[in-house]
Amino acid sequence: MPALPRPARCRRRRTHEHTSYMAHAGEMASFYDAWVGREEEMVSDLTAALGARRRDALAPLVDAAMDHVAAYYEHKASLADRDVVAALDQRWLNPLERTFLWAWGWRPALVFRFVDGSGAVGPRQRRELEDLRAATAAAEKEVDREVAAVQESLAGPRVLEALRQRRQHPRNGVQADEAVAAVGRSLRVLLAAGDALRERTVRGVVGVLAPDAEQAGAFVAAMLRFHLGVHRAGRAWSSSGHGGGRRGL
Repeated sequence: MPALPRPARCRRRRTHEHTSYMAHAGEMASFYDAWVGREEEMVSDLTAALGARRRDALAPLVDAAMDHVAAYYEHKASLADRDVVAALDQRWLNPLERTFLWAWGWRPALVFRFVDGSGAVGPRQRRELEDLRAATAAAEKEVDREVAAVQESLAGPRVLEALRQRRQHPRNGVQADEAVAAVGRSLRVLLAAGDALRERTVRGVVGVLAPDAEQAGAFVAAMLRFHLGVHRAGRAWSSSGHGGGRRGL
């Protein structure tokens, strides 16, 4: 027996959802390209100030870098409010950048690797950094548990039954929509929690190093250089035909 055609209303809704998704993903890609361009300028300014040992210029540059990081998370949060699936998919990142994803972003503990290059820290700073590292590790584990719980809920009987009902009765997809929307809200909360932890960790490290402007500046410069290095390498890999570039954009 041939498959029955799907109702036009269902097809129109899915077409609208796909169009909206692609528009949101494309807008984020444009933002990200401009954001990376500003990051290039920031690294150049930080490198020049560090080389000239201009302590008076370093503190404002570090503050600007923190605002730059915050702007990314704010923009991604705005995207998640409009389309959480587009925010989770992160098609604006190249394939190499996506290999660093943890809870839809880089792992917060990664930033501690850039502290060593910022110069020798005193005993008090070392203790504060170790306390921050321990708190970050504990918070990462909690996010891991919550992500696993949401993943399990996606395969839970309520969601699967709702999706089965929607497939069999596409005109009445209210139950499925509600079930999927509930999971979407949980994912939105987790996305915000992961990004908040990332930003909090960076600001925490900068706060510990801030008494020495050169240390704080060196840390921020190293962190941004690492990101730009991964971005450039991934872009070069994609453009050579190996990585496939951005998917669907």
